[in-house]
Amino acid sequence: MSSDRTQLSRRAFIQESILASLAAGVLPAMSLRASEAPAPQAEAKAGPNGKLQVAVLGVRGRGQDHAAAYASRSDCHVLYLCDADRDVGQAYLERFASRFGYRPKFVQDLREVMADPAVDIVSIATPNHWHALASIWAIQAGKHVYVEKPVSHNVSEGRRIVQAARKYQKLCQGGTQRRSEGRYRAAAEAIKAGKIGKVTLIRCVMYRPRNPIGPPGDYPIPPGVDYNLWAGPAPMAKVTRKSFHYDWHWFWNYG
Repeated sequence: MSSDRTQLSRRAFIQESILASLAAGVLPAMSLRASEAPAPQAEAKAGPNGKLQVAVLGVRGRGQDHAAAYASRSDCHVLYLCDADRDVGQAYLERFASRFGYRPKFVQDLREVMADPAVDIVSIATPNHWHALASIWAIQAGKHVYVEKPVSHNVSEGRRIVQAARKYQKLCQGGTQRRSEGRYRAAAEAIKAGKIGKVTLIRCVMYRPRNPIGPPGDYPIPPGVDYNLWAGPAPMAKVTRKSFHYDWHWFWNYG
Protein backbone atom coordinates (compact mmCIF):
# COMPACT_ATOMS: atom_id res chain seq x y z
CA MET A 1 0.00 0.00 0.00
CA SER A 2 1.38 3.43 -0.92
CA SER A 3 2.13 6.00 1.78
CA ASP A 4 -0.59 8.33 0.39
CA ARG A 5 -3.20 5.60 0.64
CA THR A 6 -2.02 4.69 4.12
CA GLN A 7 -2.44 8.32 5.19
CA LEU A 8 -5.97 8.46 3.77
CA SER A 9 -6.94 5.27 5.56
CA ARG A 10 -5.47 6.56 8.80
CA ARG A 11 -7.36 9.86 8.54
CA ALA A 12 -10.60 8.05 7.76
CA PHE A 13 -10.05 5.95 10.88
CA ILE A 14 -9.25 8.99 13.02
CA GLN A 15 -12.32 10.90 11.78
CA GLU A 16 -14.58 7.96 12.53
CA SER A 17 -13.00 7.47 15.96
CA ILE A 18 -13.41 11.15 16.88
CA LEU A 19 -17.09 11.28 16.03
CA ALA A 20 -17.73 7.97 17.75
CA SER A 21 -15.92 9.00 20.94
CA LEU A 22 -17.66 12.36 21.05
CA ALA A 23 -20.96 10.56 20.71
CA ALA A 24 -20.26 8.02 23.42
CA GLY A 25 -18.20 10.11 25.79
CA VAL A 26 -17.70 13.86 25.82
CA LEU A 27 -20.92 14.44 23.90
CA PRO A 28 -23.22 11.53 24.81
CA ALA A 29 -25.15 10.59 21.71
CA MET A 30 -26.74 7.99 19.50
CA SER A 31 -25.42 7.09 16.07
CA LEU A 32 -27.10 8.24 12.89
CA ARG A 33 -24.29 6.87 10.77
CA ALA A 34 -24.99 5.42 7.36
CA SER A 35 -23.97 1.99 8.55
CA GLU A 36 -24.97 0.27 5.32
CA ALA A 37 -22.86 2.56 3.16
CA PRO A 38 -19.30 1.79 2.08
CA ALA A 39 -16.64 2.88 4.54
CA PRO A 40 -16.16 6.68 4.30
CA GLN A 41 -12.96 7.92 2.72
CA ALA A 42 -11.34 11.08 4.02
CA GLU A 43 -11.06 13.67 1.28
CA ALA A 44 -9.76 16.74 3.09
CA LYS A 45 -6.02 17.08 3.51
CA ALA A 46 -4.50 17.67 6.92
CA GLY A 47 -4.02 21.26 7.96
CA PRO A 48 -0.60 22.77 8.58
CA ASN A 49 -0.53 21.27 12.08
CA GLY A 50 -1.61 17.81 10.88
CA LYS A 51 -4.86 17.96 12.87
CA LEU A 52 -8.46 17.54 11.75
CA GLN A 53 -10.03 20.93 11.17
CA VAL A 54 -13.37 21.51 12.91
CA ALA A 55 -16.06 24.17 12.48
CA VAL A 56 -18.64 24.66 15.24
CA LEU A 57 -21.99 26.19 14.24
CA GLY A 58 -23.87 27.96 17.03
CA VAL A 59 -21.83 28.90 20.10
CA ARG A 60 -24.22 30.45 22.59
CA GLY A 61 -24.91 27.28 24.56
CA ARG A 62 -24.27 23.66 23.61
CA GLY A 63 -21.83 24.69 20.88
CA GLN A 64 -19.42 25.90 23.55
CA ASP A 65 -19.28 22.34 24.85
CA HIS A 66 -18.62 21.14 21.30
CA ALA A 67 -15.78 23.61 20.76
CA ALA A 68 -14.16 22.80 24.10
CA ALA A 69 -14.42 19.05 23.47
CA TYR A 70 -12.67 19.29 20.11
CA ALA A 71 -10.07 21.79 21.31
CA SER A 72 -9.19 19.50 24.21
CA ARG A 73 -8.23 16.70 21.79
CA SER A 74 -4.69 16.41 20.52
CA ASP A 75 -5.90 15.42 17.03
CA CYS A 76 -8.32 18.30 16.44
CA HIS A 77 -8.07 22.02 15.76
CA VAL A 78 -11.10 24.34 15.90
CA LEU A 79 -10.77 26.29 12.67
CA TYR A 80 -14.12 28.14 12.75
CA LEU A 81 -16.66 29.40 15.22
CA CYS A 82 -19.89 30.42 13.52
CA ASP A 83 -22.97 32.14 14.92
CA ALA A 84 -25.68 34.33 13.39
CA ASP A 85 -25.37 36.55 16.48
CA ARG A 86 -22.13 38.48 16.00
CA ASP A 87 -21.99 39.65 19.61
CA VAL A 88 -22.48 36.16 21.03
CA GLY A 89 -19.89 34.72 18.67
CA GLN A 90 -17.25 37.37 19.32
CA ALA A 91 -17.72 37.11 23.08
CA TYR A 92 -17.21 33.36 23.04
CA LEU A 93 -14.25 33.70 20.68
CA GLU A 94 -12.45 35.74 23.35
CA ARG A 95 -13.21 33.16 26.06
CA PHE A 96 -12.10 30.34 23.77
CA ALA A 97 -8.82 32.11 22.93
CA SER A 98 -8.14 32.76 26.61
CA ARG A 99 -8.68 29.10 27.49
CA PHE A 100 -7.05 27.33 24.55
CA GLY A 101 -4.43 29.83 23.43
CA TYR A 102 -5.49 30.38 19.83
CA ARG A 103 -8.24 32.19 17.94
CA PRO A 104 -10.40 30.32 15.42
CA LYS A 105 -11.88 32.26 12.52
CA PHE A 106 -15.28 33.74 13.35
CA VAL A 107 -18.02 34.04 10.71
CA GLN A 108 -21.74 34.73 10.88
CA ASP A 109 -22.63 32.93 7.67
CA LEU A 110 -22.37 29.13 7.81
CA ARG A 111 -22.01 29.04 4.02
CA GLU A 112 -18.46 30.36 4.46
CA VAL A 113 -17.70 27.25 6.52
CA MET A 114 -19.18 24.95 3.88
CA ALA A 115 -17.14 26.61 1.14
CA ASP A 116 -13.78 26.11 2.87
CA PRO A 117 -12.18 22.82 1.76
CA ALA A 118 -9.90 22.91 4.80
CA VAL A 119 -12.82 21.98 7.11
CA ASP A 120 -13.01 18.25 7.88
CA ILE A 121 -15.81 18.18 10.47
CA VAL A 122 -18.84 20.43 11.00
CA SER A 123 -20.30 20.30 14.51
CA ILE A 124 -23.84 21.71 14.63
CA ALA A 125 -25.41 23.28 17.71
CA THR A 126 -27.64 25.84 16.03
CA PRO A 127 -31.33 26.31 16.85
CA ASN A 128 -33.24 23.18 15.87
CA HIS A 129 -34.73 24.42 12.62
CA TRP A 130 -31.25 24.64 11.05
CA HIS A 131 -30.12 21.11 11.97
CA ALA A 132 -31.23 19.16 8.91
CA LEU A 133 -30.29 21.69 6.24
CA ALA A 134 -26.92 22.49 7.81
CA SER A 135 -26.14 18.77 8.05
CA ILE A 136 -27.02 18.13 4.42
CA TRP A 137 -25.10 21.16 3.17
CA ALA A 138 -22.05 20.10 5.16
CA ILE A 139 -22.21 16.53 3.88
CA GLN A 140 -22.61 17.74 0.30
CA ALA A 141 -19.58 19.97 0.82
CA GLY A 142 -17.50 16.94 1.78
CA LYS A 143 -17.54 17.35 5.57
CA HIS A 144 -18.28 14.84 8.29
CA VAL A 145 -21.02 15.98 10.69
CA TYR A 146 -21.95 15.93 14.34
CA VAL A 147 -25.45 17.37 14.80
CA GLU A 148 -27.24 18.03 18.05
CA LYS A 149 -30.65 16.73 18.99
CA PRO A 150 -33.18 16.84 17.47
CA VAL A 151 -31.47 16.00 14.20
CA SER A 152 -34.51 17.11 12.20
CA HIS A 153 -37.89 18.80 12.42
CA ASN A 154 -39.65 15.72 11.10
CA VAL A 155 -38.95 12.15 9.98
CA SER A 156 -38.69 13.07 6.30
CA GLU A 157 -35.88 15.56 6.94
CA GLY A 158 -34.06 12.96 9.00
CA ARG A 159 -34.24 10.47 6.15
CA ARG A 160 -32.73 13.07 3.80
CA ILE A 161 -29.74 13.41 6.12
CA VAL A 162 -29.21 9.63 6.09
CA GLN A 163 -29.55 9.53 2.30
CA ALA A 164 -26.99 12.32 1.92
CA ALA A 165 -24.55 10.57 4.26
CA ARG A 166 -24.83 7.37 2.24
CA LYS A 167 -24.60 9.11 -1.13
CA TYR A 168 -21.50 11.13 -0.22
CA GLN A 169 -20.03 8.45 2.08
CA LYS A 170 -19.69 10.76 5.08
CA LEU A 171 -20.15 10.15 8.77
CA CYS A 172 -23.08 11.85 10.46
CA GLN A 173 -23.38 11.45 14.22
CA GLY A 174 -26.65 12.56 15.82
CA GLY A 175 -26.57 13.73 19.41
CA THR A 176 -29.30 12.33 21.64
CA GLN A 177 -28.23 12.45 25.27
CA ARG A 178 -28.71 9.38 27.47
CA ARG A 179 -29.28 7.03 24.51
CA SER A 180 -25.77 5.60 24.85
CA GLU A 181 -25.68 5.36 28.65
CA GLY A 182 -25.31 1.78 29.86
CA ARG A 183 -28.49 1.62 31.94
CA TYR A 184 -30.71 2.75 29.08
CA ARG A 185 -29.09 0.40 26.61
CA ALA A 186 -29.51 -2.45 29.11
CA ALA A 187 -33.19 -1.58 29.52
CA ALA A 188 -33.67 -1.55 25.75
CA GLU A 189 -32.01 -4.95 25.43
CA ALA A 190 -34.20 -6.35 28.23
CA ILE A 191 -37.34 -5.16 26.46
CA LYS A 192 -36.10 -6.52 23.14
CA ALA A 193 -35.44 -9.90 24.76
CA GLY A 194 -38.99 -10.00 26.14
CA LYS A 195 -37.91 -10.04 29.77
CA ILE A 196 -40.84 -7.87 30.87
CA GLY A 197 -43.40 -9.32 28.47
CA LYS A 198 -44.93 -7.71 25.42
CA VAL A 199 -44.69 -3.92 25.52
CA THR A 200 -47.68 -2.17 23.95
CA LEU A 201 -47.41 1.32 25.44
CA ILE A 202 -44.52 3.51 26.55
CA ARG A 203 -44.91 6.81 28.41
CA CYS A 204 -41.98 9.22 28.60
CA VAL A 205 -42.02 12.06 31.13
CA MET A 206 -39.34 14.70 31.67
CA TYR A 207 -39.62 17.12 34.58
CA ARG A 208 -37.38 20.13 34.12
CA PRO A 209 -38.16 23.65 35.35
CA ARG A 210 -38.40 26.46 32.80
CA ASN A 211 -39.30 30.08 33.46
CA PRO A 212 -42.44 31.44 31.75
CA ILE A 213 -41.69 33.10 28.41
CA GLY A 214 -44.29 35.80 29.04
CA PRO A 215 -47.14 37.06 26.86
CA PRO A 216 -46.70 37.42 23.09
CA GLY A 217 -45.56 40.80 21.84
CA ASP A 218 -43.64 42.49 19.05
CA TYR A 219 -40.02 42.53 20.18
CA PRO A 220 -36.87 43.89 18.51
CA ILE A 221 -34.21 41.63 17.05
CA PRO A 222 -30.95 41.91 19.02
CA PRO A 223 -28.56 44.29 17.23
CA GLY A 224 -25.85 41.67 16.70
CA VAL A 225 -28.18 39.17 15.03
CA ASP A 226 -28.38 38.71 11.26
CA TYR A 227 -32.02 37.67 11.35
CA ASN A 228 -32.04 36.40 7.78
CA LEU A 229 -29.21 34.00 8.62
CA TRP A 230 -30.79 33.08 11.95
CA ALA A 231 -34.17 32.24 10.38
CA GLY A 232 -32.65 30.32 7.47
CA PRO A 233 -35.21 27.75 6.28
CA ALA A 234 -37.84 28.98 8.78
CA PRO A 235 -40.30 31.86 8.12
CA MET A 236 -39.06 35.44 8.54
CA ALA A 237 -41.76 36.08 11.12
CA LYS A 238 -41.78 38.91 13.63
CA VAL A 239 -40.29 38.12 17.03
CA THR A 240 -43.13 37.59 19.53
CA ARG A 241 -41.01 36.35 22.47
CA LYS A 242 -39.23 38.67 24.89
CA SER A 243 -36.13 36.49 25.10
CA PHE A 244 -34.85 36.09 21.55
CA HIS A 245 -32.41 33.33 22.45
CA TYR A 246 -33.50 30.00 23.89
CA ASP A 247 -37.24 30.77 24.01
CA TRP A 248 -37.45 29.89 20.32
CA HIS A 249 -37.68 26.32 21.70
CA TRP A 250 -41.39 26.80 22.37
CA PHE A 251 -42.31 27.78 18.80
CA TRP A 252 -43.12 25.12 16.23
CA ASN A 253 -41.19 26.74 13.37
CA TYR A 254 -37.94 26.74 15.32
CA GLY A 255 -38.08 24.24 18.17
